Amino acid sequence: MAEKLGLFFNEEVQQLIDSFAYCFKVKITVFSADMEELIVGLQNPGSRFCRMVQKKLRLRYRCCRQDKLMCERCGVKQELTVYHCYAGLSEAVVPIELEGALIGYGMLGQLRTSKTLPEEIKDAWKRAGQEQDVLEAAFLAQPFFDKPALDNMLRLFSMLVAYIVTQEYVKVRRPGLAENVVHWLDDHITETPDLDTVADAMNRSRSTISHTLKRQLGLSFKQLYILKRIQRFESIITMEPDISIREAAARVGYDDPYYFSRIYKKVRLAAPSVFIKSIRDSRSAEEKMAEPFQNTLDLERMSLM
Repeated sequence: MAEKLGLFFNEEVQQLIDSFAYCFKVKITVFSADMEELIVGLQNPGSRFCRMVQKKLRLRYRCCRQDKLMCERCGVKQELTVYHCYAGLSEAVVPIELEGALIGYGMLGQLRTSKTLPEEIKDAWKRAGQEQDVLEAAFLAQPFFDKPALDNMLRLFSMLVAYIVTQEYVKVRRPGLAENVVHWLDDHITETPDLDTVADAMNRSRSTISHTLKRQLGLSFKQLYILKRIQRFESIITMEPDISIREAAARVGYDDPYYFSRIYKKVRLAAPSVFIKSIRDSRSAEEKMAEPFQNTLDLERMSLM
């Protein structure tokens, strides 16, 4: 089992990120390799323009999915990756590596590189029945970066990330027993493991694992692996809303969809169909709003700058 490391940043890192975000008026986020949000510059929730577009055009899910996929691309290429987001702004992500291993990502976002609001956004905003002047004002309030300014800022950002690593402002923490059990279950989600199997994998006794999980997570071993399966099921549905309950349940180790539905309802107090409907309804609303600019802003057709 590949060990998944926890990250700890020196307090100076937050100060450096905050200062960079303040000087350039941009949003900076540091993620772990698993896309857990670790640091946000100035605790910035995002620009008014982005919040408006994500809320009124229902693009938040698509934006989050895009960020995740672009981070994955950045990790594979092992280099700075720049792309356009669904709101028509530019984003950049740089891999954070320590001792040759990918440990996270630094993301620089919400960069206005166009002097005018994209027509696709204007049209979608108009169909949503929103005031055009309000959106235009929010867009123009974003700091503008021409190509030389953008290139230099991205160079500085890459240097900042490298500085944080070389100055040893980031440390890795070896996961504890409970975390290792959780990661093991993630890697064996389709199996039906028993406590003996996990105890052997962890080189610990059954009682040690049981007591550790109960003390740190408040769950028995059986409760934990059922919860992990349900969480994986929900993740699959979120990424693939059209998949059937039968197929999604099979991917997490349940061959009988009716049995899985009973387990799910017992834990979530609602049938899996309720969760699926909420995801599909959300996606349908997003696609309806985004349809006119799908071809130009869809992730699969994004061109790197």
